[in-house]
Amino acid sequence: MDARETSKILKKIYFWQLISSVFLVVVAYLVTYFFHLSDKSIVPGQTVSVVVTTLSGVMGIAIPIFYRSFFVYRLKGKKQISRDAFVSFEQTLISIALTAPYFLVISILMNMNQTSNMLIAIFSLYAIYYYFPSEKKVLFEMKLFRIKPIKKQE
Repeated sequence: MDARETSKILKKIYFWQLISSVFLVVVAYLVTYFFHLSDKSIVPGQTVSVVVTTLSGVMGIAIPIFYRSFFVYRLKGKKQISRDAFVSFEQTLISIALTAPYFLVISILMNMNQTSNMLIAIFSLYAIYYYFPSEKKVLFEMKLFRIKPIKKQE
């Protein structure tokens, strides 16, 4: 398995998770618009807004950093890791990071303030951008983790 094949596998996971979260954001906006949820004077308290916004940042930025550090710590002293372990690590990393857009769905349905919505959107966009598994990034990480590409037999 080379970087191109690995990138294809990871992109499939990435896009399925991204499409489902975008779909839910659109549905949340439609539900809010058609059922006039934003017209209600009941809004969540400041504490709820802060907690949801913080959780979005933690899931989109902090936990992926800690998970990557933990993975590197586990590999300390190993000369090489298996491709399956690397792909599993990348899949988990993408899955963790792409939970951030789901907090936008919660924010929209709870009618949270616009500052919280914007912060959650920024955290989500960061996770969407930074964890995109491009072939170039996958190749770099494979070199970083000392994964040798398999040469194709002719």
